[in-house]
Amino acid sequence: MNSSNEIFEKRKSQFQSESKSLKTKSTNIAWFRVAVFVAGLIGIVWFANKGLIEAVTIVTVALLVAYVALLKHHNRVKTKLKLYEALAQVNEEELLRATNQLKALKTGDTFYDAQHPYHEDLDVFGRHSLFQLLNRSATTEGEALLANWLSNPAGIAMVNERQSAVKELAGLLDFRQYFEAYGKAAEKEAGSKEPFINWLQQEERLKGKIAYQILLAVVPLSILSTIVLAYMGTVQTGLPILLCFVSIGILGTVFNRIMEITKQTENGYKSLQSLKEHLVLVEQQQFKSQSLQNLRHQLIAEERKASKTLSELKFILDSMQNRANFLYAIFDMILLLDVFWLLKILKWKQDNRIDITAWYATIAQFDALNSLAGFAYANPSFAYPELVDQPFYIETKEMGHPLIDGKKRVSNDFLFKGKGGICLITGSNMSGKSTFLRTLGVNVILAQIGAPVCATQMKLGPTDVFTSMRTKDELEESVSSFYAELKRLKKLLAYINSEKPTLFMIDEVLKGTNSEDRHKGAIALVKQLNKAHAFGLVSTHDIVLGNLTNELQGVKNYSFNSQIVADEIIFDYTLTDGICQSFNATKLMQKMGIEIPE
Repeated sequence: MNSSNEIFEKRKSQFQSESKSLKTKSTNIAWFRVAVFVAGLIGIVWFANKGLIEAVTIVTVALLVAYVALLKHHNRVKTKLKLYEALAQVNEEELLRATNQLKALKTGDTFYDAQHPYHEDLDVFGRHSLFQLLNRSATTEGEALLANWLSNPAGIAMVNERQSAVKELAGLLDFRQYFEAYGKAAEKEAGSKEPFINWLQQEERLKGKIAYQILLAVVPLSILSTIVLAYMGTVQTGLPILLCFVSIGILGTVFNRIMEITKQTENGYKSLQSLKEHLVLVEQQQFKSQSLQNLRHQLIAEERKASKTLSELKFILDSMQNRANFLYAIFDMILLLDVFWLLKILKWKQDNRIDITAWYATIAQFDALNSLAGFAYANPSFAYPELVDQPFYIETKEMGHPLIDGKKRVSNDFLFKGKGGICLITGSNMSGKSTFLRTLGVNVILAQIGAPVCATQMKLGPTDVFTSMRTKDELEESVSSFYAELKRLKKLLAYINSEKPTLFMIDEVLKGTNSEDRHKGAIALVKQLNKAHAFGLVSTHDIVLGNLTNELQGVKNYSFNSQIVADEIIFDYTLTDGICQSFNATKLMQKMGIEIPE
């Protein structure tokens, strides 16, 4: 177990222990609340039977105060319990990733695009995917941003900027794990934010705003004054009642507007609690890297912290969500609370509408960077690649596939450069050809999103990636696997352009047709790609293709070999120069029960 896994195990146990204590505490408070309520109720009934009205009043007020205080305390304990349970889960998931047990983690299937240049072949999304290995997102926006990074490689400047941020965040374990845990703790409560965000982005005005402001100042004061005067006998009791009906009429003019706002914000606004916690975390953390400092500055500009402004919004929306409360209805009729909160929310929205959408975007940036930093921390042996302004260049040392368990992973060195360069990879069945193509592709993707790579060293020129590996037949479109591969290769040829190099990876080229046609087609394709603004790898069983190295500049042969020892096939999964010298198809068929003459 590496040092990071030992830390995850220790923190998991610690947070589970804290959660257990908080759960016991929460249960005790719940029973105590019941006891206080029952005792208060008994007191009220006993004093009422004695005719002691003042005592009934005192006990009732005391019961309400005690119950509200206990309720708030209980909510704080339950909130802390959710947080510690989430922290325990965060560390449990880290331990699962360490052993590549990814089934329980989010797959990112919603971001998968079958037509994407490399989603399907490089296992970017889905079960046992790169997304599952990387994703530690606390927000839906951060998750979407991470998926976007995985789908669109960044340029050198952006990669360097992300790397500096990731290196710093990797060392901030508490910051990262609390950031992730706040998102997990809020996940079950928060509904879709889309209606809420849409509402925030809409500009709203209130007709008769000045009139409502005057009424808000005059009507509540008039009602309260007439209630006091009626109690003193100065005015008739009908006057405050009449004014209350006037108040109800005023409230009726804003009722639909209030209900519309409540409906649009009732689910999404619950996410404000986790957003606030994220804002506080970022505001309180001092950063060294310029990119993180710039992101943080967006939340504390002009000496007004985003978290404080957001707290105001949450308080207003909390108050509006309490409209169903019976006491609210009484005070609303007297104080025009609906008018008050409507004016407050529209004023807040007018002042901060643009800010909050920017806050979500800033937190999403931190969220996506946290995923990369968590990946870096969990894999301390992985190296940060060096992106160089040298097209058609890849150099790696001890490169392996991050989705293969470290104990079973076989690493290879690889140097590949030059426009039109093509590595022809031959090899026996199951020897590692396809895995090597994916290994290179996955590490190139990691390198160009700002993450460390599964290698001890990597240098890379900026490049697009296009793969043709898992071509499938499409029954609903009557398309054979061979035709599907041809369609994919057509897309590759159309994808290559002169603006940016393309790294292509073709596995078992033209595998769905007869040997003669496959050979002719493969030769033609390799010659065409050799002239293109691209470089790449082509795996094949056709060893005759290897002769192209004598004809075409930049074409080189590599192979994966196997040995048959004591009737067993032994693979070393090591990349070797030259054409494959050992094949095992006959032996594999014999082992499967096919009777082949010796």
